[in-house]
Amino acid sequence: MRKIQELAGFSASGVSLAGIALASVLGLAFACSPKGSNDSNSASLADMAGSVKSRTGSQADMANWTVMSLERQTNFGRSDLISESGTFMLTNVRSDRPRTIALLSPDHLLRSVLSIPTSSLEFINQYFLGTPSQLPPLFERGPIMIFGSLEGITPFDDRIKSDKKNGVPNAAYGDNGYGLIDNSSNVDLTGLPAVFNPDRNANGKLDIFETDVDSDGNGDASQGTGPNYFSEGLDYAAVQYELSTATGGTSTAQVTFVAKVKAGLDVKDVKIHGSSTLTSGSTTLVDGNSTAWDLTLADDGKSDDGVAADGIFARRVTLQNATALKGYEVILFEPRRADGAENPGAQPIAGSKFIVTAPPVSLSALSAPLWDPVTRTVNRVGSPFGTVTDYTWSVTVFDANNRPVYSSAAIAGSEDTVVLPDNAFDTIGTFTAKVTAKCQEQVPGYSFFVVTSPKVSL
Repeated sequence: MRKIQELAGFSASGVSLAGIALASVLGLAFACSPKGSNDSNSASLADMAGSVKSRTGSQADMANWTVMSLERQTNFGRSDLISESGTFMLTNVRSDRPRTIALLSPDHLLRSVLSIPTSSLEFINQYFLGTPSQLPPLFERGPIMIFGSLEGITPFDDRIKSDKKNGVPNAAYGDNGYGLIDNSSNVDLTGLPAVFNPDRNANGKLDIFETDVDSDGNGDASQGTGPNYFSEGLDYAAVQYELSTATGGTSTAQVTFVAKVKAGLDVKDVKIHGSSTLTSGSTTLVDGNSTAWDLTLADDGKSDDGVAADGIFARRVTLQNATALKGYEVILFEPRRADGAENPGAQPIAGSKFIVTAPPVSLSALSAPLWDPVTRTVNRVGSPFGTVTDYTWSVTVFDANNRPVYSSAAIAGSEDTVVLPDNAFDTIGTFTAKVTAKCQEQVPGYSFFVVTSPKVSL
């Protein structure tokens, strides 16, 4: 298996038998549930208070970290910002579903996943049942966190491998491990919940450079499969990060956030939760004017969301100082409704957090392409994803008014040149061209990373 770091290393900037039996029965029941079912009208909700201590024993050290519950069945959950005293409250948690807990740093980087001991040191569990009003104390231990006791907690039998027998799942190791770097060749990420896992089929290639991760012979995007898709609440959530370089070398970073709400849900907007480093100073266009972004997505037909009231909420945002996305940086999508806080039982999906995680990718700016007028050949200059060639690129031609007049078909990243047809642009007038490189689309129309070159005169 090729090591993931050779593909992409980010540089852009003890369980009772009764418990196991119960978990197995519940797992079978969930496996038989129809995809997309939503029994929210009969949902049993609970609030769980808790506290987290850092490795040094201080609760105050954990202030401004984010604690998140994550449902095993649906891959979304609830979150809260840890207080100055190290306490938190997870509200409206589904009582009938197994869940795990994750910790995000103040920069919204995945840092710790829950580790529950089993009868064997070679395995851990990550999910649990039970919603005690007061969770047992949590202790942060680098890439994992542990409960101080299992009072009120029924472990769900996942049996995640921990080859080092130290409670740490294999997924935490390797140069691209989410919380532990030890230069190990072990890059098995199957111990991560799917929404955090950039290599779900564990083949050493990041999912964003594959079109058929489940190897069923059909494209994932066309089937609506993968961690960007959800069985309840949202059809999908996507992030597209675009790094553009102008003549002279100035770089601009823009992000398009988009979420498709399932039919029948009453949502007024979708709020984005992420790193303040990413969102601080970000702007968006409102009626043609650059305006400070309020962290919400709209469905008004004017926010890169398509047609108004079509259930697609979006916003295209320009980041301050071309801020880079970091590997394992987590972005949370929260659909909100006007009465969600007052009447959560009517629609418990409101206030839930849907996760998109940035994969550990090495991004490099593209230089202006080279143009040979005799052979009408455009030569791409630069490698936008390091040593990875499993991407596509294309050429767009613009007229003197900076309007696109021609776009080429997608070209494999292993190819460096493309010949433009005779009718790509007129022989009279001023024309320019640029190269756009993209990773594969995991939601139709949205690639996680897009890199655009400066223009060359034709």
